Amino acid sequence: MLSLIEKILFIIAVGVSLYLAYGTFGKMWAVVQRGQGSLALDNLGSKIGTGLAALFTQGNIIRRRKITSLFHYFIAWGFIYYVLVNIVDMLEGMIPGFHIPGAAGGLFRLLADLLSVAVLVGMVYFLVRRFIANTPVLTIRQNVTLHPKAAAGMRKDSLLVGGFILGHVGFRFLGAAFLVALHGGDPWQPFAGLLAIPLGGLPETAQLVGWHISWWLALGLILAFLPYFPYTKHAHLFVGPFNFMSRPPDRAPGAPEPIDFEDESLEQFGAATLFDLSQTQLVDPFACIMCSRCQEACPAYATGKELSPSALEINKRYHIWDQMEALAEGAADEAPLLEWAISPE
Repeated sequence: MLSLIEKILFIIAVGVSLYLAYGTFGKMWAVVQRGQGSLALDNLGSKIGTGLAALFTQGNIIRRRKITSLFHYFIAWGFIYYVLVNIVDMLEGMIPGFHIPGAAGGLFRLLADLLSVAVLVGMVYFLVRRFIANTPVLTIRQNVTLHPKAAAGMRKDSLLVGGFILGHVGFRFLGAAFLVALHGGDPWQPFAGLLAIPLGGLPETAQLVGWHISWWLALGLILAFLPYFPYTKHAHLFVGPFNFMSRPPDRAPGAPEPIDFEDESLEQFGAATLFDLSQTQLVDPFACIMCSRCQEACPAYATGKELSPSALEINKRYHIWDQMEALAEGAADEAPLLEWAISPE
């Protein structure tokens, strides 16, 4: 349990994080709202099943890159479960004697233990794949238009998100091991129990301090990272399901907006600049994880054309990131799409 001073500091930290996150998420929403048309937000309650299905199945990605998809499931399911883990950890720190009792508590700890290891293993796999193996499918051919900041930015973003996940989950796992060592073992946490073996030789005070430090680092990383979410590809974790829920039900993902050529009030057909795109098309780049699976399945890209659906969404993301605050406040964006989003060819 936290001391009174720690509780006060944590409440302040939560307040600051939520205030800053409200600002950054608000900017993302303001940019999306400047798109054409509107999101299909009617009957949103009935679409929750669609969003949850997208969240838990991750779009059935296992059909391609089976090993990579398996590790992706590890991270996705682990992070979904960690919503509950973080809430319980917070309550355990703030409320004296709080814990989930009985078999339910044991099952909670077991899943947290297994998924913590799964997330850590999965994240190491993806970092090795990105930075050491330099897997070719993660690259984009030079004849395809790509934002000048994207090549280096994607690696930086991957490193930042990877470091955050390793830190958040790693410190939580370490904190669990300190508690196992402090309480003399826990059969529901086999992996934390293994880590607790060397920690068991520490003085009880050191074990308690270790838990406090781990608790603060695990939850502190969440609070520090939360306002930055809209500026990272990790936003796809929740924007992706929202994208499935808010797009027109009669339109497949990636399908172009229909054009009514009989509408004489239209002064322009198609999109020339960023805000000629629909609101759904402005949600798309925030839902993109930059995995290039769409590019891998694109016939045009496979035959050497100057077209990549992955590059298009990445370009939109970096174009928005570069000026998100100004765009959210209503600044004009007259840069033609053919100059930065897609090749004129």
